[in-house]
Formats: sequence, C-alpha cells, structure tokens
Amino acid sequence: MRRLALPVVLLSAWAACQCGPVSLCESTRCGPGLVCQPSTGRCVLDGTPPFISPTGGSGGSSVGGGSAGGASTGGGDAQDAGVDCPMTCAGQTPVCDRAQGRCVACTATAGCSGATPVCNRLWQGGLGRCQVCLDDNSGCSGATPFCDVTITPAAGCIGCRNPADCTTPGTTCDSFGTRTCVVDDGGFGGGGAGGGSGSVVFSDGGVTTRCLPGGSTPGMACTTECPRGFVCQGGQCVLRGSTGPVQVTLRFPVAEDLDLYVVEPLPDGGTCEIYYGQPHVDAGPPPIPLPFPIPPPPRCGAKGWLDLDSNAACRIDNVNVENIIYSPNLTPTSGTYVVRVNYFQNCSASSPVPYEVEVRANGQTRFYCGSFTPSMATGGSLGAGRRVASFTLP
Repeated sequence: MRRLALPVVLLSAWAACQCGPVSLCESTRCGPGLVCQPSTGRCVLDGTPPFISPTGGSGGSSVGGGSAGGASTGGGDAQDAGVDCPMTCAGQTPVCDRAQGRCVACTATAGCSGATPVCNRLWQGGLGRCQVCLDDNSGCSGATPFCDVTITPAAGCIGCRNPADCTTPGTTCDSFGTRTCVVDDGGFGGGGAGGGSGSVVFSDGGVTTRCLPGGSTPGMACTTECPRGFVCQGGQCVLRGSTGPVQVTLRFPVAEDLDLYVVEPLPDGGTCEIYYGQPHVDAGPPPIPLPFPIPPPPRCGAKGWLDLDSNAACRIDNVNVENIIYSPNLTPTSGTYVVRVNYFQNCSASSPVPYEVEVRANGQTRFYCGSFTPSMATGGSLGAGRRVASFTLP
C-alpha cells in the first residue's frame, strides 16, 4: 500500500490542474500597458479582440499573398481577420501589418509609392522595404522590363540582361554598360553585324559613357604651349594619339601615382608589356613636334608606347593622366590586348581613388570604371596591376 500512495497523490494533483488548455502566454512577459493575448501569445493593448485566422479557429498567423516577388508571412494590412499592432507605428516601420501584428516598413498595399512603389516583404525577416522592382520583374515594364535587384540602393529596371533578351534583328545586349539593346557593332561580345573585318571585340564589361566628369583635355585653352603629353589643337590642349588606330588612356581626378599597362600581342604569338618600365617608342617618324622626351628603345617589339607617365614616384605634375598611343601610319597587330591599372604609391590619399580607362580601337570606344583604396598602393613592376579590360583586333 505504501508503494501505491505516491502515484495516487500525483494522479489527484494532475487531475486538479487540468482546468483548460495550456495558455500561449505562460512564458510571455509584456511591457507596461500591454497584456498577453492567450490565443496568440502576443503582447497587445488591453481590450484587443482575440485573433481569428481566416480559415477559422483561433491562434496562429495566416500566410497571406504578399506582393509579387515571393510569398511572405502575413497578408494585406487591411484584412479584417487580424490583430492591431501593440504600439504606434512610426519612423522606419510606419505601417501596421495586422496579419503579423507588428509594425513594418511596408505591406502589399501600403507604405510604398513614387520612385520605389513595390514592397519587398521578405526584407530583414519580414520588416520589408520599398524598392523600384522585385526579382520577378514586377515594377518594370515598357523599354525596361527586367529588374536587376543588385542595383543600389533599391534595385532598378533595365532593358536587357543578356543577348537573348534582344529580339530585334541586328541588336544585342550591352550587358555591362547601358544594359539596353543596342546595334550589334561587334563591340559587345562579338559575332554580330560588325563582326567582320575591321571590327574590335571588347571582352570585358565596359560602358559607353564616361565614368568621370570632364573631357579629354586638361581644361585649358592654348596657342602653342600645353602640358606634356598634350598638343594644341583648335585652341585647346588635347591628348596626343587621337589620330592613331588604338589609344588607351588612364585618368584619375587626384594627384596619385597610378600606372597604366597594356599587354600587346606580337606577330610571333608572344606578347609585349607596355608600362613605365618598358615605355617603348614609335617605330616611325615622330608624329609629335620636337622637343619631346624620347623613351628608351623598344625592348620587346611593341608597336604602341607610353606617351605620358604622370606623378611618377609621387613627383607630382598634376596631369593625372597616362596615355598609351599608336602611330597613325601603322596597322596594329591582330590579337588580344590586355589592359591593367596599378596603384604604385599613395602620395596623399586618405579616401578611395577613382579611375577611368578609355579604350579606343578601330573607331569604337569603351570606358572602364573602378577605384583603389589607399591601402592598395603596393608598388609594382612588370606584371603588376588589376586587369580592367581586354579587346581583340582582327
């Protein structure tokens, strides 16, 4: 009998405690002015009616049809079957999502308008944010029907993502530049209308508009005198080399020591690297007036040469341009050319140094944009630098 006494007592105690379903509020503590709603376990204002799900029965939030771009927890903010938010919504979360019972940035029907009309309801665990468009292309139409969610700060609509998006004959997608369908002149990946003799194929992602403000002059008028690397034409100082078949120019807006490299193909299948250590020289008659600095003789047979090396070793000249040019009286070697930029020495920079590389070949021009942080200045010589572009001449 002594062995049966304890189970009887426990059984009686258990029976006495079974007075109803276990409340969801057993482990919930609410702040001042709020009470826990037993059917949901949420803290709400005292007097808030119990939440009833759209499918009947109490408790639990429903899964509603958020805006296009993926389902999200919670339906529209105007549903009758929902709960009020336990606080006044304002600031970065101004909308009450009654399906979730919390303040959010936006819902499928509220919070977004103007330039960012679509709500990404999955952002930051359901808090949401307003965007131009979503990854199912909602928010985009007309000439820019595709959404690129990687465009900062809130996505953006583009004309094409790849050549398959361009259905008009003779066009292709400028995938790395304007991201629109353009006439296929052979400079956007090749193989199109301009893919025959005399074309050039740019293999890397350039753009067709300039990265940095300003033109190709140092911003000064002239009669005869110009800074080194420039000539006076039409009353303006312009870079030398504009009449040649190929020209590669590096520009940077601050007085730092950046260096331009071009790896030129050779007829025998090899390559020759043009940079400050191997500037080379024009093989024909000088296309520029004397006096001018004559670089060392060619070392590996390149046809192009470095006309201008700016701020070398931080001896500041404030030209902030480097220029590799080709004589107008020669035909450049067929093959693939590689362009690199190197940050040799930090002269005084404390913030990122932007740069622009302009590649002009056979009448086509592409711009390549980038920047270096001050810590990236690590010296360099043959083979140094960041690859920014390549192009192939027939």
